Amino acid sequence: MDGWIKLALVFIGIVIAIRLKFFVGYTLYVAGLALAVLYKMGFMDILLANKNLLFSERFLSLYIIIVLITFLGRLLKEIGYLNRLVEASREMVGGARTAAALLPALVGLMPMPGGAMLSAPLVAEVLPKGKYSPEFMTIVNYWSRHIIEFCWPIYPGLILSAALASLNVGQIALLQMPLTLIMIPVGLMFFIRQIKEKGEGKGDILRPAIKILSAIWPILLSIFIPALFSIELLWGVVISLIILIIIERPNIKRVIPVCREACSPKLLALVFGILFFQQILEITGSVGSIPRLTLDMGFPPIVVIFALTFTVGLLTGMVTAFIGLSYPLLSGYLFQPEPNLANIYFAYLSGYMGMILSPTHFCLVLTNEYFGSNLGKVYRQLAIPLGVFFIGGVLLYLLGYPWQIFNWLYN
Repeated sequence: MDGWIKLALVFIGIVIAIRLKFFVGYTLYVAGLALAVLYKMGFMDILLANKNLLFSERFLSLYIIIVLITFLGRLLKEIGYLNRLVEASREMVGGARTAAALLPALVGLMPMPGGAMLSAPLVAEVLPKGKYSPEFMTIVNYWSRHIIEFCWPIYPGLILSAALASLNVGQIALLQMPLTLIMIPVGLMFFIRQIKEKGEGKGDILRPAIKILSAIWPILLSIFIPALFSIELLWGVVISLIILIIIERPNIKRVIPVCREACSPKLLALVFGILFFQQILEITGSVGSIPRLTLDMGFPPIVVIFALTFTVGLLTGMVTAFIGLSYPLLSGYLFQPEPNLANIYFAYLSGYMGMILSPTHFCLVLTNEYFGSNLGKVYRQLAIPLGVFFIGGVLLYLLGYPWQIFNWLYN
């Protein structure tokens, strides 16, 4: 059986499981096992893969970071910081509309695994409880969290793309900025305008801004400490938590339940399941079957670029993965013998579409878990807005973007 057929069977199983509302962590773990069996991995090899992942730095560091981020969000709610945020958002021009759009985007300035777990509690607080569906809140957080990822130069995907294409990061950021400029109005049109609470703001920006900063400073601190001092995100969150606890001195009786929530077995299963599926993809080399199939069939360049980057993004749920796996194979279309800016732009757009839809993407599954939403309904509500966004990006490509007038920036 060809590798792409095996992958297709497993992915169809994942889609069916999501539709039947099975827990994503268990679903992806079983999908990993199924893929291992299809690729004839031995029983001991599968056990070894489990053991190696369980004690790997990749799993342990990611799980600890997500637990600490979850703990920080829950603690902020417990000690009243998020109530303060709600009050401040009411005073803003645009009220909850502005807050729900801006706060996840602000958190999105710092690339971090599971970063949506920092912004999800903020969205949950500024939107009135019970008025909006869990699926709507999931999408608002997820969409706003990712609008900056195309052009913010500290994101690993941009850095890797620039290195492969022998361009500087600023050039890649400028090239892909129109995608952010398309994503913003699409989000406003489909999601943000549905938020009816427009606030009581009278034009005074400074006062509500100060109140918001006083409510989310621990989150901002955990984001900017790693950026300023070039340390791991883990230590940024730890330092922020220590400072918050020293200042607020929360009662231990209030902290213990927060710890229990942050260390839930379900969260452990979720992280392990996602990483196990990704690990089996790597061990079996199954993702490599897609590039071979696409390139061998002799499709036009635009089809090859889309099929390869989109599929790898969909399977891995990671920007660095679809760039690292796809771009070298597409080098003749993207940067050999010299950078093809239009194709680089289109490759990132296509891979991003796969990544944003991927059931292995941490921000999606963690946000979904936080709000208790139905992932199938989330996909249905995302379909049209993402389609509009993609069409907008493709139209630019077909119109010859980046036009000749911009070429001097890249020479």
